[in-house]
Amino acid sequence: MALALVMSLTQCKKNAVLNEIDDNMIDITINVANDTRINVNTTLGDENLGQVTFERYDHLHIVSDGKYCGSVEHNGTAFTGTITAPTEGVPMYIYFFGVPNVHYEYKKLESGVTSCTVNIKDQKDKLPVISCGITANYSSATSSYDVKLMNKCALVMFDVTTSAADQPTCITGLKNEMIIDFTNNTFTSGSDDESVIELPKGSGKRWAILLPSAAENTTSRAYSQDYKYVGTRSALCAINFNDLITTGCSVTVDKSTLEDPIYNDKKFSLSETKRVSFAPGNVQHVYDSKKGVCVWKFAEHQYDVLHNENTQQHEGTCNRDRFGWGTGNNPDLMSHSNADYPQSTSAFIDWGSKFPEAGKNPWFTPKCVEWRYLMFERPATSLNGVYNARYARARVAGVNGVILFPDVYNHPSTVALPTKASINYTTKNDGSYSVNDYTVEQWNEMEAAGAVFLPVTGYRQYTNNAWEFSSTGEVGHYWTQCDLDQNNFACDMYFTDYRPYVQDHNDKCKGFAVRLVRE
Repeated sequence: MALALVMSLTQCKKNAVLNEIDDNMIDITINVANDTRINVNTTLGDENLGQVTFERYDHLHIVSDGKYCGSVEHNGTAFTGTITAPTEGVPMYIYFFGVPNVHYEYKKLESGVTSCTVNIKDQKDKLPVISCGITANYSSATSSYDVKLMNKCALVMFDVTTSAADQPTCITGLKNEMIIDFTNNTFTSGSDDESVIELPKGSGKRWAILLPSAAENTTSRAYSQDYKYVGTRSALCAINFNDLITTGCSVTVDKSTLEDPIYNDKKFSLSETKRVSFAPGNVQHVYDSKKGVCVWKFAEHQYDVLHNENTQQHEGTCNRDRFGWGTGNNPDLMSHSNADYPQSTSAFIDWGSKFPEAGKNPWFTPKCVEWRYLMFERPATSLNGVYNARYARARVAGVNGVILFPDVYNHPSTVALPTKASINYTTKNDGSYSVNDYTVEQWNEMEAAGAVFLPVTGYRQYTNNAWEFSSTGEVGHYWTQCDLDQNNFACDMYFTDYRPYVQDHNDKCKGFAVRLVRE
C-alpha cells in the first residue's frame, strides 16, 4: 500500500508503504526524496516563502475515526513506524507538529486518545509548524492516497529593537497553545491571553509563528529573556490560518528593570497584568491572652510553622495554621466529609477577608493558575547564571522550604548564592533542601531584598477513623481558591525537595497552610 504526501508549504513529495502486521496494527514507511529538515522559508521575495521541510526525528501523527492511531518518525531518509490500523471507510487525518526540541512529548500520546495540545512558545532557534491534511476514505484494499498538509498558523515578521543584544526577546499577549480535537478536526487557540512567544536574540527582523487571534487596539509587554530590560510590542491586526504578515509589527526593549521603580519594587507577577506582594508569614488563628479570644494573624516570621500538630487534630482548639479549604469564616471546621466545605469557588470564604487594612488592597489566596504563572511562566531576573530565576529549595533558620524570588531581584553580596541546580529545580540532582542553608541573619538580608520563604508544613488528613499529620518536615501544601468544578476536591500548590506541583487535586477536608498576597 502506498501513501503519497504533499505539504501545502513544500513541493517535496513523499511516498509511503503500509504493510499489514496483524488485525490491529499497520506498519508505515514514508520515504522522503531528500534529507531535509524542519525549516520555514523566510526569505522575502522568494517564490517559496513559507515553505516547510523536514528533519530527523520529526513525527507525522495519524488519526482515524476521531482517535489517535500513532505516529511515524523521520529517520533522516524516511518516515517509519507502526500504528494502530485505521478504521475502514473513513478518511485518515495526518497531523504535523513541527515544534523544535519537544518531539518526545508527542511520542507520549496513547493510541485512542481524542485530543492533544501543542505549545509554540520556544521560537528562539527554529520556527514551529502546525498543519493537517485529510486523505480519502481508508480501505485495506486501496494502495494509494494523496494528502495535502494545510498550515494552521500564521507567519508574522517583527521588527525588534533591544538593548540586550545577546538575549532572546519575549513578547506577551499572544496565545501559544493550540488545542487539537481529533474527533472533529478542530484547532482552537488556548484561552490564556497572557502567554509568551520567545524570538531569536538581538535586534532586527524576526519571524514568528502565531496562532489565530482577534485584532488588538493596544500595545503589549516585551522583555529580554534575562529580564534585565523591558519594553513594548505594537498592537496586531487579526491573525488567521495561513496568514503572511510582513509589516506593522514592532518591538522595543530598552528600559532597565534594575533602574525602573515600576519593576524593581520587590513584587511578584501572578499574570501578565497582576503583580503582588506576599504576606509576611503564613496565616494563623491563635489565642490572644490579652484579648482572651482567638484572633487571625500572620506568622511573626516567614519560616514560622506551629508545631502543635497533636492539638490541631482536634476541634475546639485555637492555635492553628493549617485549615480545611475555604474556611476563612470557620477555622475550627474539621469535618472529614468534603460535602461540609464550600462546594464552589463562588462559595469559597477567603482567609484574606480576616485581614482588612484601611486604604490598602485586600489580601487574597492565589488561584492555581496564578501559582502556575508565578512558579513556571513569569519573567524574572537571572541569578547564578539561571534565566528567569523564580524559586529555589532551601533551609532557612533550620526550616525546610522554598524561596521565591521577586520579578527583579538583587541578591545580597554578603550572602552565598543559591546553587545553580537548586534554582527553578525540577529534580533532586544537587541534594535536599539543605543544599542552600541560610541563617536567620542571612535570611534577613534576602528578605530585605524582596525574597519570600514558604516553609514546609506537612498536612492534616483523616485516615483510619482519626486525624493525623504527615510529611511535616518534607512537604509544603498551600491552598488555592480553585475548586476544579468538583465538589470533593480543591486545587493546592505543593512542593517537595524534588519539585513544586501547582495544580494538585486534594480533599477539601485536608488541613493545608495558607499564604496570602495582595496587589
